[in-house]
Amino acid sequence: MFEAAYGMENTPFSRDVPTDKLYDSPMMQEILGRLKYAAERQMFAVLTGDCGTGKTTTIRRFVDRLDKGKFQVLYLSDLKLTPRHFYKGLLEQLGSEAKFYRGDAKRQLQREIELMRGIRGIQPVVVVDEAHLLDKENSGACHSPIFVED
Repeated sequence: MFEAAYGMENTPFSRDVPTDKLYDSPMMQEILGRLKYAAERQMFAVLTGDCGTGKTTTIRRFVDRLDKGKFQVLYLSDLKLTPRHFYKGLLEQLGSEAKFYRGDAKRQLQREIELMRGIRGIQPVVVVDEAHLLDKENSGACHSPIFVED
């Protein structure tokens, strides 16, 4: 209602603001540059901060700016993932049905990632939202580049 009254295209301060309409602060540029550096080199990166500081928004912007011909983003947000469901969630996003046993699913995921990199030349970027809630067993579950958002 107030959007029309003030001639706004989007509701301010909501999660659905297009990322290209966000304020491009020097801090945002620094974070995006570091995330891009980590993705290109298949490194592990952690993005942390207090509640409401824009971690999810920054990740959205990062994902939107990635070259879709070079990177494929896999996103997990289930807060209580077991290792089996961790692999299952990633494999489903890759279009594969996960093997039942965790070890088999882990090997299957590694094989899918090798095929993705080798044949299609695409790097996976895995984003785990609310990763501080992952248990110890999950934190080292995937050997692909992972962007973890706390």
